[in-house]
Amino acid sequence: MKKLFITLTVVLVACFVASAQKDTTALAKYRRSSLYTVLIKHSSYPYAAEILTAFKEMPIPDKFNDHNLWIREFESNASKMKQHGKTKDNLNIQDADQFIADNGIAKALVAKWFNRDPSTGGFDINLIQERGFYDASQLDIASAKESARGTAALGDAGEELIGKTFVMVNDITFVDKGETSAKVATGITIAGRLAGALLGSSAISSAGNLAAAATNEIDGFTVNITSYLYRLIWDDVSAATFYSSYWFPANTTDPTRRAAFNNSDIFRVEYVGSTSTSASNVSSKSFAKQTKGQQMLKVCTRAIDKSIVQLQRAYDEFKVNVPLYKIAEDGSTVDVQIGLKEGVNEKSRYEVLMPVELATGGMKYERVGMIQPVKGKIWDNRFGALEEAIALKQSGEKSKDKDAANLEAASLNATTFKVLTGANKIVPGCLVREVTIKRQ
Repeated sequence: MKKLFITLTVVLVACFVASAQKDTTALAKYRRSSLYTVLIKHSSYPYAAEILTAFKEMPIPDKFNDHNLWIREFESNASKMKQHGKTKDNLNIQDADQFIADNGIAKALVAKWFNRDPSTGGFDINLIQERGFYDASQLDIASAKESARGTAALGDAGEELIGKTFVMVNDITFVDKGETSAKVATGITIAGRLAGALLGSSAISSAGNLAAAATNEIDGFTVNITSYLYRLIWDDVSAATFYSSYWFPANTTDPTRRAAFNNSDIFRVEYVGSTSTSASNVSSKSFAKQTKGQQMLKVCTRAIDKSIVQLQRAYDEFKVNVPLYKIAEDGSTVDVQIGLKEGVNEKSRYEVLMPVELATGGMKYERVGMIQPVKGKIWDNRFGALEEAIALKQSGEKSKDKDAANLEAASLNATTFKVLTGANKIVPGCLVREVTIKRQ
């Protein structure tokens, strides 16, 4: 395990050095949780096809490993079409549970972790090695039973990686602000016609112009999203059973073990909880130039990002650790590559963590300091923010959207935090994690 700790520290130090040289590619090298996202479809709802297309196009947030499976959506139960609140939530959870059971999702997540070969049914540890930054000898399954170190490494890999695999089931629905603007425009037009009968054609013309302006001003849309979070259970029993009864190398054959894994039902996911939020975009010149698909991709991606933030604030096990990007020479500030997408605001508080090796194997994270974002130095890293800010700047318009991107914030590549405590303990290799937030 000491070698594991040294390896992890070296990787993170390399990240810091790379950041100082403006080379951020190495920052990908830290342990992330893994995420599989699924959509609950409402095929009879407005813009259901556009939402599905946008969902399949949106990237997995870069603070997670992409653990998506072959199936990404399932149809909503028709019985909840007119349901709301807790009743709809309960039906959604029932649907999600059924989807997970019918498709053997828990076992499929495990199979993906071990790169199961579809032709032989065998496994390898390449993905675990890649995501955990282990050397091959640390995860030698064949020799693990003969070595306490090997057993500890396998246990650490399970706890740090496999056991932090999450399923996020999303119910996204479209809310059309344009319907409201159309009603307003219609009312103005009718009023104009009545006035025209009394005052002349100029009143009709003026009303028509006013109707068009009302439509342009109010038009836009919102998507509402409720996300249901599940976590893959990878405990001592499931790990021991897998290694002792199912594991065999992918380049060999073992019909007995292959059949045992195919028929197994020991793997499961557990329900963690849910949150609800929304995202929207009001009408603007730059927004109107985008296709409906581009608009939907932007709004749905931001909705997913906001939902992830809420889930992380509600459920500690879903929080992510992020490495320091840069430390000021005087130690008064640090830069971290998180921003508005991760819900950072001026009142956010983050703890700085140092990875520490346990005598029994595995890792723990000790708090060594606290940091807070610097006003005016919060990165706008939301999906499409830089492009949006540039378009607004070029058009010279002032967006009516209070969440519209700011060019200065969108042009940053990290958020700067002031160090509140632990300045002399915050060093390359430390991680940060949100602890307290006062919602704005």
